[in-house]
Amino acid sequence: MAKEETTKDPIEDAEKDEVKESPEAAEGCESCDEYKNGWKRALADYENLKRDLFTQKEGARRQIKVSFVQDLLPVMDNYAQAIAHAPKDLPKEYDTWMQGVTFIQKQFADVLAGLGVELIEIGDEFDPNLHESVGEGDEMKEVRAGWKIGDHVIRPAQVIVKK
Repeated sequence: MAKEETTKDPIEDAEKDEVKESPEAAEGCESCDEYKNGWKRALADYENLKRDLFTQKEGARRQIKVSFVQDLLPVMDNYAQAIAHAPKDLPKEYDTWMQGVTFIQKQFADVLAGLGVELIEIGDEFDPNLHESVGEGDEMKEVRAGWKIGDHVIRPAQVIVKK
């Protein structure tokens, strides 16, 4: 009798045979799921931490910028006062000096604008969110300029309100 030679493919046999899970294999899959879920939680926690740190850094940057601008505003006020109170009858040799002072004030205002600082417009109506009343008069008049960054008021404009 001739022996039948059959070549068995172990991959085909594995696909054909039912794989029965042992209790040890089931426990192994459960622990894999636990590790996977733990990894996903850790990854989510890390992403939340990154987002929170970014938010904190942005808040700190904004606070530093506001503090810096608040320190510079009195200098801007002094330039405005110096130019507003310049004598009208200055000799001609002081014209270039006065132009230089005016240029420095404009340059300083441009630096503030580069930081996102905006001058608060006075307009005709008193807005308690933007203005601070320091008296009453015949018309609304600015006493001291107000400044803001975006919607955040750094310093309200001091105004004399219309009666």
